[in-house]
Amino acid sequence: MRTTLYAALLLGSITTLTAAEFPFPDLPSTITATFEVTTRKTEEANNRLLGYNIFHFTKPVEQDLIRTFDPIVIRFPHGVWSNFYNWETDGYTRYGDTWKSGQAHTVEAYIKDNMRCGFPGLAALHAEKKRENDGRGYDMIWTYNLNYDSPQKSVARLKHRQSHGFDVQDIELSNEHFWQGQRSSATSTPEKFLRVAESVSAALRKEKPAVRLSIPLSWRRNHAGYNKTIVGGGKHLDAISVHKYTGADEGGDPTKLKKPVEINSAYRTILTARLKIEQDVNFARSFAPGKPVWMTEWGVSSGKECQAAAALAMADSYLFLFENQDVYERANWFSVNGLHLSFLIFKEKRQLQYPLRKTAYACVYEIVRGVFENSRMLQGQMHTTELTTDSGSVHAVSARAVTKDGKTTVLAVNLTDRPCRFLLKFDGKAYSQPAM
Repeated sequence: MRTTLYAALLLGSITTLTAAEFPFPDLPSTITATFEVTTRKTEEANNRLLGYNIFHFTKPVEQDLIRTFDPIVIRFPHGVWSNFYNWETDGYTRYGDTWKSGQAHTVEAYIKDNMRCGFPGLAALHAEKKRENDGRGYDMIWTYNLNYDSPQKSVARLKHRQSHGFDVQDIELSNEHFWQGQRSSATSTPEKFLRVAESVSAALRKEKPAVRLSIPLSWRRNHAGYNKTIVGGGKHLDAISVHKYTGADEGGDPTKLKKPVEINSAYRTILTARLKIEQDVNFARSFAPGKPVWMTEWGVSSGKECQAAAALAMADSYLFLFENQDVYERANWFSVNGLHLSFLIFKEKRQLQYPLRKTAYACVYEIVRGVFENSRMLQGQMHTTELTTDSGSVHAVSARAVTKDGKTTVLAVNLTDRPCRFLLKFDGKAYSQPAM
């Protein structure tokens, strides 16, 4: 195999920050990393790991945003509100349910304001995409409402979506029911949820045997009993959905971290984010051994003082996902245009700033997508310094080589605040030519 190195991308190193000291101080003054690539063994990159959550499909400005970002995967509906989504009206409802949902106030406000989720706009965008892309529309993952939809209504929903040009293949049965505030009277206990999930699963599979179904499991150790109950015998699921946020408040608002000790702890955690992802996903997966993982929400953050480190951790986490495609089938960053971990800058509340301004997360994503999308990955092995924590170690520098369109690209990430001497070998021979 003839190798022409098209680009070598080294993300980093981190500039030392005033509010947070680099949490791994005992490193050599210069990091040495040797990356050995074997070109004879290749693997197709899974584009579905490059998904993200993107919201709103109705207004022209919202549809233009979808066109601008051209998502590989669209998850619909997203998050909490999928548990209260009425697909027949494209709105939201609780059907007069008396269950004390933590989301009741917001849902009632949505109902009062006649808020719509945006399916007609999504369908129009999907049709447009198919016309311009040789009949291939968006890769969709659907989140179904188990709080209120019967098996019959769930089947009707599948038929309706297919009648609008979607090939429904992958469905999440609800969103995060391990939180009581997202449940209803029909799913108020894990035993009730299991019964509903099993009945809906059976009905959907009878209608379309090829459909694949997941249920959301929690990585939190105090939810072990819940996970065990809703998995049951496991026959109603083909995969598990896991939502994993790493770093600041484990998915909370990173801007609320005020104390230096909290910032430093989050800083250390995100630089080893791949460890947390692996350990917590493995915990959730232990309740459904062998089932693939759809990480339909994920992100890394460590507060305003460590944004550069969070961006590097994002890149390193992507490398981890592509290294473990046998486990991870889907991954959706959260999100493009949400307030938390956004790809875009907001001027106030939920008003995007125009012209659009991208965050570091968006810039890193664009690099990663540009490298991996529609590529073939080459096998590689890294030799470098380790960043060691109480829960394990990660390489200070990680990398992956891919081929695409006759070109070879190496993406490398330096997680330290030190310069790196990066040595690259292809099939045992040192690569010394400059990158194009």
